Parts: sequence; C-alpha cells; structure tokens
Amino acid sequence: MRAYSYKKKRKKLSSRSKARIFLCVVLAIVILFIVYYFCVVSPIVVSLSQEKVRSLSTSVISESVEDVLATSNVSYSDLVNVEYNDKREITLISTNSIEINNLVRRITYQVQVKIDAIGNQGVEIALGTFTGIPFLYGLGPAVSVKLVPIGTVNTKFDSSFTSAGLNQTLHRLYFTVNVNVGVVLPSMTKNFLTSLEVELCESVIVGKVPEVYLQGGVI
Repeated sequence: MRAYSYKKKRKKLSSRSKARIFLCVVLAIVILFIVYYFCVVSPIVVSLSQEKVRSLSTSVISESVEDVLATSNVSYSDLVNVEYNDKREITLISTNSIEINNLVRRITYQVQVKIDAIGNQGVEIALGTFTGIPFLYGLGPAVSVKLVPIGTVNTKFDSSFTSAGLNQTLHRLYFTVNVNVGVVLPSMTKNFLTSLEVELCESVIVGKVPEVYLQGGVI
C-alpha cells in the first residue's frame, strides 16, 4: 500500500514537473518572440513605414499645390509689385498679401483633405516583412498599417533673391509645406514629419535691388 502511494506521489510530482517545464518553455518562446519583434522586426517596419509615409506625403503636397495653382492661374505680376523711380532704380518691392494668403489657405486645406483620405486607407506592408528575414521582405499578403494625421498642416510662404547678371536679380516665391503623420504599429505609434519646398513663381527683376530685400529675403 505504501509502495502504491509512493508511486502515485512520484507520478504527481512528475506531472507537475512536466507542466512547469512546459510553461517555462512557452514563457521563454514568448519572451524571445517579443525581444525579436522589438529588436529586429519593429525597426524594419518603422523604417519601411517612414519611407512609404514620406513618399505619399510628398506626392500629396505636390498634387495639392499643382491643383491650386492650375485653378488659380496666378502669375508673378499678380503677386509682386515692383516700383521704379525716374532713374529706373527700384524703390519698392511689395507683395499682394491677400492673394498669397488665399493661396496658402487653399493649399493647406487641399493637403489636409488628401492626408486625411490617406489616413483612412493606410499603407500596406507585406506580411513577410514582419518576419524580419531579408529574403522574405515584400512577400506574402499585404497587411494594412493605419495612418493618423497629427495636428495640422503648416504652410509657410517665403522668397529669395539671387543675382542673375548685371543689374538683374532672380526673385523666387515659394512655399514650404510641413505635414506631420503618425503611423500606428502593433508595438508603437511613430510620428513622421515631411517637409517639401514648392516653387510658386519666379521672375528676373531688371535694376538694382536694394540691400534691404537682398538681406531680408521675405517681402
């Protein structure tokens, strides 16, 4: 009877030991998987997401600016007024702030609308990329990664003067558009900033440009 009881206890201890070993193995696999994902897979996915987001954001900005300028049909003379004195010397260079502000608002709005639309669609990353194995990148079904527009689109107007020859100055008007987009990944949320400079118009000004404009840039 004692021998039977002893064997039964050993059997229970053996079952418990096996259960503990099994749990330890499972826990070790889970920990290894988590470490592998955060150390190997996550940086790859973040890098790939960043490239896709910046590519999409750049395209959105370019398309929005082209659409607005195409419908506005503005020229340099519509935005800039150059005044001369009797000696044909430049006395004043001024901008049409109302028209420029209108363009800024329209471009900002168009970019925001398009970015919101992309956020609803997300970007697709092949399932093989999540393995972290190089030869599996781009393989397998696509997994949609959600995009979240963060804050607002910022559009800044600026100008520059560059010498273009004797008493000739190239005057450029341009926008700098900044878009902040967040990417929601399984392990984190990452924010990416895309900045793009887009030329509005340019013209060669004949005559000596006062130093105040050459040094300041913005008018």
